[in-house]
Amino acid sequence: MTEASQDDPAYFAPLAGADFMVLTTYRASGEAVPTTVWFAEVAGRVYVTTNQNLKKVARIRATPAVLVAPSDRVGNLQGPAVSGRARVLGPDEAPAAEAALRAKYGEMYTATTARMDATQPPNSRVFIEVTPP
Repeated sequence: MTEASQDDPAYFAPLAGADFMVLTTYRASGEAVPTTVWFAEVAGRVYVTTNQNLKKVARIRATPAVLVAPSDRVGNLQGPAVSGRARVLGPDEAPAAEAALRAKYGEMYTATTARMDATQPPNSRVFIEVTPP
């Protein structure tokens, strides 16, 4: 795991150029739970979107400490992990996160999230922000 100063503008540099990352959250027992996700990094903040009913959201709300590491689409790590602090964004903060993800993934983001949203209850999509610890 790489540790760097939270004032370092390149804190999340290990994620540069990656299309996927492994977001590791923690159960109350301390057990690590890695999940491969799409992400966008903007100005030292990493954004992820997911369904609010998934366990990773509950884990983040309970324990905001996370690890992030670049990976391929199936979770094979492609670089070092860095620690972060995650939080679920409020509705007023979501547009910036969505814009970052849409800018990175384009039509693929739009199509994939539309398919995901079609199978979930209305308004269940949330955005997560990861910052240096």
